[in-house]
Amino acid sequence: MPKMGDAMTEGKVIRWYKKAGDPVKKGEPVLEIETDKVNLDLEAEQDGTLSEIAADAGTMVEVGGVLASILGAREKAPDTKKVSSVAPAASPAKSEKQSGTSEKNAGEAAGAPQAGASSPVPSRRAIDQKDSIKHSTGEYGEVMEMKAPRIDRTAPNVSGSASAKSDGGRQRSSPLARRIAREMGVSLEQVNGSGPGGRIIASDIKNFKPAAPAPQQRTMAASLPPLQKLETREIPLTAMRRTIAKRLAESTGPIPHFYLTADYDVTNLLQLREQLNEIEGIKTSVNDFIVRAAALALRHHPNVNASWGEDAITLHGEIHIGIAVSTPEGLITPVVRNADSKTVAEIASEVRTLAEKAKNRKLMPNEYQGSTFTISNLGAWGIEEFTAIINPPNVAILAIGAASAQAVVIDRQVVVRDRMKVTMSCDHRVVDGALGAEYLRTLRSYLEQPLRLLF
Repeated sequence: MPKMGDAMTEGKVIRWYKKAGDPVKKGEPVLEIETDKVNLDLEAEQDGTLSEIAADAGTMVEVGGVLASILGAREKAPDTKKVSSVAPAASPAKSEKQSGTSEKNAGEAAGAPQAGASSPVPSRRAIDQKDSIKHSTGEYGEVMEMKAPRIDRTAPNVSGSASAKSDGGRQRSSPLARRIAREMGVSLEQVNGSGPGGRIIASDIKNFKPAAPAPQQRTMAASLPPLQKLETREIPLTAMRRTIAKRLAESTGPIPHFYLTADYDVTNLLQLREQLNEIEGIKTSVNDFIVRAAALALRHHPNVNASWGEDAITLHGEIHIGIAVSTPEGLITPVVRNADSKTVAEIASEVRTLAEKAKNRKLMPNEYQGSTFTISNLGAWGIEEFTAIINPPNVAILAIGAASAQAVVIDRQVVVRDRMKVTMSCDHRVVDGALGAEYLRTLRSYLEQPLRLLF
């Protein structure tokens, strides 16, 4: 079991693509695991035969624990003990000790191989790395062209001819096409492939134009969600939900929160967004402007772009904005790195890609770790105002409400303006009331004079 994050101590086996006795090839996905943030495919590190499986589907396995063994020619199976279906969580020291024992006794065990064989890595990350190198240096060009097309195990089935799908009914696509699709926020199920056998290639993604949504008839009232059948049942805790509970307890207990609320006039911001989308032909959200504004405001107040430590307060030299994204299993915060140096359009594109990966549990650790400031926006749900819990080790988080037209008094005249409430939760150990108020005042300048965001 590989370690996919600093806080990861165990992972869950979701399913095996192979069974004991099946031949495997190097780079071929063997099983899927679930961590506290993402689901990943683990690849075989060499050609051989899958020996006895030590961890069945549904089993929690400690980091460094044995999942199975891959045997070479004329090699005998190691003495691998079956992992309990409810493995207890272990401390890092214990995991390291057990990992070393596994490496000594389990031969070429998947998740804890001998020296000379690296630990399994997620197939998607490996593909991303090869795509990147091929694009920049061509180093992997010949190897990737000679290999049979890889199966994207995470892509949903799409409609089309049978020749356009690989074994198992999955859409065939090149690694480069999948990378470009993720960057552009394009779903492969919407694209028709023009490559051999209907395979999706890079040019298909670049030339893809989404169909215009069908006009919807305006209704007088919002429809209600469907009625659900009520029944008493228990829902097992997922790794993500356990992590959320742990981090919330770490935040609301030790961190002394206080809250500051400001009411901004975003009339000019909404007009600028509409014009930018029309002139540039891009799609941006109000939140994309807020991300850039929050990042630029942090450059004026570096003490807010900080972390608390027992011996010192760390002021960060870079600004990485975490954005809370709701998924079926809970909340996760993908990170826009160096957000202060990116345009609104660049932020919009990156946020869409990260949000799509978050909802499909395909984020890599570097895509959801390392934020220095966090934004949570519930405006799309019609929430006018709320308070958010700080995401440690950050010392502040912005809670964004919905923008709505309101009657206000300007120069003793009643006019209609678009207003939006923002609440900042602050860690009082680092951010005092005056500092938090100064930050919100600077943020007001950027949001109420949004042309500042374009320069």
